[in-house]
Amino acid sequence: MRAYWDDGARRNAAWYVDTTLSYEEPDMVRFLAGGQHIVTELFDRVPVEPAGRGLAVEIGSGLGRVCLALSARFERVIGVDISPEMVRRAGELVRDPRVTFQIGNGLGLGGIEDACANLVLSFTVFQHIPRPAIVHRYLTEAGRVLRPGGLLVFQWNNIAGARRWAARRAILSALQRTGVHPERYRRHAPEFLGSRIPLAPLERTLEQSGLKLRGTTGLGTLFAQAWAVRRADHDGVTRERSG
Repeated sequence: MRAYWDDGARRNAAWYVDTTLSYEEPDMVRFLAGGQHIVTELFDRVPVEPAGRGLAVEIGSGLGRVCLALSARFERVIGVDISPEMVRRAGELVRDPRVTFQIGNGLGLGGIEDACANLVLSFTVFQHIPRPAIVHRYLTEAGRVLRPGGLLVFQWNNIAGARRWAARRAILSALQRTGVHPERYRRHAPEFLGSRIPLAPLERTLEQSGLKLRGTTGLGTLFAQAWAVRRADHDGVTRERSG
């Protein structure tokens, strides 16, 4: 995943974060405004407010546009991304001293303390992860770093047919890799095609990680979203699972 997104960042970082932009001439004003739109939409729909506005953490922060929008609502924001190139460019684009970026290992939120965050957010990231186990790991890590009453907001691909999608992904990826029928922008790589994941196993992971699902929207679509709150009575299973 790191090699794929590093390459995408070098090719056209803004477009790989937001493929609704023009590839040849990405509109950066529109791009940054998109971060504000994402945060506004997520918080306008939120069924429960986070307990406090101290620290927000974004999983898959890309060029930092969502982190920048979150800085208007939280005292401090940390963006975590697997791509060193994305992190470097985010630091150049976002100069707000309340926002910092760090390179993640693609498996969790290492380097962020237990029970320190009021919000963990991820948008258009889980849909690209090819192994569902990694998505589950991130949910577990969210449970670890959130304070009691903290809020997890995430989006993922909930279209039906997870196994059929995995088989189709394998075929498209092979055609991309061999050059037999490549997609121009390398969107047929498994690191872009990602996974489709049913809600039920995600909800089980949330429960095991001390998180209570409080609402969903867009089920059955690419842009399914969920909100979950860190329970105050959690007994430490999250820390054990993430260790």
